[in-house]
Amino acid sequence: MTTEAEPTLAGEFPPATEEQWLALVDKVLKGAPLSKLESRTPGGVTVSPLYTAAGSTGSNDEAGFPGQAPFIRGSSPSPRTDGAWAVRARIGVANPVTAQQLALRELARGSTELQIRFDAAFRQGVSPTQAAFDELGGVDGVLIASTEDLLTVLQGVYLDLAAVHLQPGGAFVQAAQMMLEVWERTGVDSINAAGGIGADPIGELAATGRLAQGIDAALAELGSLASQLSVTHPNLRTVSVDTAAYVEAGCSETGELAAMLSTAAAYLRAMSAAGMTVDAACAQIEVTLSVDADVFTGIAQLRAARRLWSEMTAACGASESAQALQLHVRTAERMMTKRDPWVNLLRVTSATFAACLGGAASVTTLPFDIEAGEPEELGQRMARNTQLLLQEESNLGRVIDPTGGSWYVESLTDEIAVTAWRKFGEIESAGGLPAALLDGTLPSWIAEVCAERQLRVATRREPITGVSEFPDIHEAPLTRAIVDLVALRAAAEASAAAENTGVADVGVADVGVADVGVADVGVADVGVADVGVADVGVATTCAPLPRVRWSEPFELLRDRSDAFLASTGRRPEVFLVNLGPVSVHTGRASFAKNFFEAGGIAAASSERGETLGFDQVADAVADALQTGCELVCICSSDALYAERATEFAEAFRATNISTVYLAGNPGDRRAAEVAAGITEFIHVGVNLIEVLNRALSCIETASIETASIETARTESGE
Repeated sequence: MTTEAEPTLAGEFPPATEEQWLALVDKVLKGAPLSKLESRTPGGVTVSPLYTAAGSTGSNDEAGFPGQAPFIRGSSPSPRTDGAWAVRARIGVANPVTAQQLALRELARGSTELQIRFDAAFRQGVSPTQAAFDELGGVDGVLIASTEDLLTVLQGVYLDLAAVHLQPGGAFVQAAQMMLEVWERTGVDSINAAGGIGADPIGELAATGRLAQGIDAALAELGSLASQLSVTHPNLRTVSVDTAAYVEAGCSETGELAAMLSTAAAYLRAMSAAGMTVDAACAQIEVTLSVDADVFTGIAQLRAARRLWSEMTAACGASESAQALQLHVRTAERMMTKRDPWVNLLRVTSATFAACLGGAASVTTLPFDIEAGEPEELGQRMARNTQLLLQEESNLGRVIDPTGGSWYVESLTDEIAVTAWRKFGEIESAGGLPAALLDGTLPSWIAEVCAERQLRVATRREPITGVSEFPDIHEAPLTRAIVDLVALRAAAEASAAAENTGVADVGVADVGVADVGVADVGVADVGVADVGVADVGVATTCAPLPRVRWSEPFELLRDRSDAFLASTGRRPEVFLVNLGPVSVHTGRASFAKNFFEAGGIAAASSERGETLGFDQVADAVADALQTGCELVCICSSDALYAERATEFAEAFRATNISTVYLAGNPGDRRAAEVAAGITEFIHVGVNLIEVLNRALSCIETASIETASIETARTESGE
């Protein structure tokens, strides 16, 4: 019996060599160096246009197995059960009752874990009896001022089945006490209590610029709490290394990994000082990284994170099994947009895809409407279903490290790891992450990287679909219900006054410290009475890291456009002076329309200009003046510019139109065209934010002047 040989992939095509590829590329580049096709990640890693076996590093066993050090290919040798990673739902709405409804809906419809984000007041140790509560209560999280509030949030949740992860900021001791009481009162045995306390004082210091108990006391609390809970609650992770503060400040992928390592090193030292072994301390840490929509960089970053974690913990003396990283991944908020938020669905899908292929144990996908206010049910549903679709329909979790062995991914993983390790060494040489935060070293590094990326966004070298590219100027922004924080705060203040638990003097009134039993959780020796005391002079403070969103500068321009529309009844406009027939002007006209509408300035023209294009100067001037536009932009080909641009510019300079743009790079025509009246040139590479800011200011100034003239005429009776 004969059998047919399996067909060879692309077997009907002759094999291609690298030399053939280079020859074809050289024709396209027309003699330019191949490096022109290279790109760089925000972390400074060079991405080449071609990867081959000969150029691959091969130093990290590309054919290796998951579950073995350095764990690049995965922390476990076995595939995920049923191909499913944990779907962790973020619960951060202000009202505890609403939060409870959201938690139950998420768990009923596919989420498997909960992440409870405490509000800014709790995270900073501010009680309802303090003045700052009126500013921080219910902000950026659930208003939880007592154990009863946390019980409300978790009412109806099967806590022996669903893991609960807390984000309590600097008040993690109080949060632990509250959660322990919740488990006790709901009948959950300590062996079945699962999730995480979220102790991450360095992350809180970076995000808010303040630790009320001071960094040294906070690290001592962390070590003592982890030491006790590792014994009493074996399935609970006390410590979180969350890089969100650095990522949302604009940090690169290599900087994020360096911050992760330095934070973890500080926490390992703290737990060691509390008497824990290295293996036990490693088991208490969960790492949370953030990924953007850049799929391959995200995958390589997560693979590099496992390698770096293994190497660092091995250097600390951890056994091989203890070197496996417990990795949670969230989609980055900095890439989310307020304008055209529906595109966020694609961004978070790409980021979630990267997280899954990169081997995340659990994932939090942000709702597409998170920047519009508290997300509504549709946003939560789409975030959850994005993960479920990738799990159950795309089967992404059924293959371990599917990109492993790719020369591109392996090389990118290696370069990210090497660069991040070097940055980690620089941070440690500066005294560790807390010191680098306090002396401004780390913020300055992040600011430098952030500024470079913001410039790329401003020049559209990194376009933002729906915002800087292809904006819908007539889009109606999403609106969300405004939460009555005043009422929520008043209720919390009344509850605190009524209970009068006697712990208000430590700045964490009504958070259950007195009645939980401090000694039972092993933190009596770190001095709970010192936690959250803002007036005893032990607080550690620094400048908080800023929060950036790449789309925000464009959205601020769009906000100005909306304000102009509201006050005048019309959008800011620019008149497109299309020279020559459609086949000649349409490319530059489309570019100009997209350019100006990214800043909320509508592109207007006349029927004659759109269908025929202008040939006569007088026609163009007449149509432009009739629209009342304060700005005009000449659009055509370079050949026609050389013949007629100065003629048209001079004609518009003679009118009251203040600014004349030309779509294109003038090259050696610049001096003549500027002399003729061209104010600015718009083309690939210019800074849109700067140009559009000036354009809007010009329109706003002209509108004010016109309004003043009209008012004067009315008052004079003309």
